[in-house]
Amino acid sequence: MPEPMAPGAAAPAVPTAEAGEAFEARRLARARRGRARLVVDRTIAVLVPLVLWQVLAMTWSGGKWISSPAAVAARVWMLAGDGTLWIHTWETLKEALVGLVLGVVVGVVGGVVLGSWKRLSDAADPVIMGFYSLPRVSLAPLFIIWLGIGLFAKVALVASIVLFVVLFNVREGVRAIDREVVDAFRSMNASRGAMVRYVVVPSLVPWLLAAVRIGIGMALIGAVVGEMVGSARGLGWYVMHTSGVYDITGSITALVVLMLLAMVFNGVLAWVERRMLHWRRGAESWTGQ
Repeated sequence: MPEPMAPGAAAPAVPTAEAGEAFEARRLARARRGRARLVVDRTIAVLVPLVLWQVLAMTWSGGKWISSPAAVAARVWMLAGDGTLWIHTWETLKEALVGLVLGVVVGVVGGVVLGSWKRLSDAADPVIMGFYSLPRVSLAPLFIIWLGIGLFAKVALVASIVLFVVLFNVREGVRAIDREVVDAFRSMNASRGAMVRYVVVPSLVPWLLAAVRIGIGMALIGAVVGEMVGSARGLGWYVMHTSGVYDITGSITALVVLMLLAMVFNGVLAWVERRMLHWRRGAESWTGQ
């Protein structure tokens, strides 16, 4: 039986539909302000380096040793017009994507096995670290000798770079799974499929996305290194070719295109992460972040 209220005491506030609508309106307004602020901040973050780059190009030997943003933009326009840009970009993109996918698949399988089988992981850890410590740049000529100057050599090089990052992250993700949650599912006689869907996958997704985010840049680096060692096309080849003829604008143009590819990849991955980890937004809102 509820206790009687003291005389003169205020009645407890009861949530109403109007209060809920007002809270939702405030939340949406904060979200809009946050998005607008992010656009402004990112615009400044892009413009400041461009301005500094232009000033440096104008003051450092009159642009002899470094090109300018305007010259790079003009070169991009010219290469896009004659189709050269798309040929080289697609070659590098193809090598990076195929190698990234291959490295992720093998890394996930290896990480799950090692994370689940501690004895094997402890035994193989020194060997894995030994292979991981090998400089990939020194392996590029061997891949060219073994697999030729075609696609396979670059894919193998990229996969060998991405593989270990994914493997280590997934292994730690498997080890970080809450055992109490696993025991709770087992006590309810949950099937293995339900265990994987509701426990294993949600636990591994953040670790995997973090590994892929790192692997994107590493995949582009591997593709470019492979093209520099032996290739007839690609952005890495274009950097080597233009540097050989002292075409600074061409070399920087290829590097800028590589940066843009990495930014596009990162943006796509960020969108996927927001879709797959939407529950984190609720946690951040609750903590006021």
